Amino acid sequence: MAYSVEATGKTIDQALEKALKDLGARKDEVDIEVLAETHSGLLGIFGGKMVRIRVTPKNAKAFSGAEGADVIRTVIGELLGFMGVEYTLTIEESDDTTFVNINSSGLDGLLIGRGGETLASIQHVVNRIFTKRTGRHSKITVDVGGYVRRKHRLLVEKAQKLAERVSKTQKEYDFEPLKASERRIIHLAVADFDDVTTYTIGDGLLRKVVISPKTSATDDRPQD
Repeated sequence: MAYSVEATGKTIDQALEKALKDLGARKDEVDIEVLAETHSGLLGIFGGKMVRIRVTPKNAKAFSGAEGADVIRTVIGELLGFMGVEYTLTIEESDDTTFVNINSSGLDGLLIGRGGETLASIQHVVNRIFTKRTGRHSKITVDVGGYVRRKHRLLVEKAQKLAERVSKTQKEYDFEPLKASERRIIHLAVADFDDVTTYTIGDGLLRKVVISPKTSATDDRPQD
């Protein structure tokens, strides 16, 4: 569950309005912290000065890893502040990752990039800086405007439909090469099928998942 929300705006009131909307809270139900001085836009391209605040529900329970979350907020604040991007930020923890979602003011497409390439670069930089500053291994998933979650949901739906087809036809299906996180989604999406399994073939960037009828020959094949 989100512990706090960060937001930027030309004024504190403007940033607070965004944060309260994300939290679904009233002003008297939250604590407000001003995080940084105002930033100028990168080379004047995005323009304007901003203030960045953190808004936390007064009755919120600090989740484990709160210190790490603070580092993540700082790193992303520095990156987007340098670009002059106005945004709100939520951080959630799950069993296997810290999930960060950024909502920008009309610049989601710029931050995502073609095929998610810019977003992947942002995620890589955030993970590297986090590890360098804390000395701890990080597994941080960065999303913009829900892009990653929508993509993952569609991947789950596709994997389950194909698993049903493989179950009926008894013919394997090979996915296109995917990132490790996407391959894992497919493995998990198909795990509950009794007569279908998955395994991984290929090397490096060409690794891909195969959905196959479950037989003794597929039991020992590698996943990831």
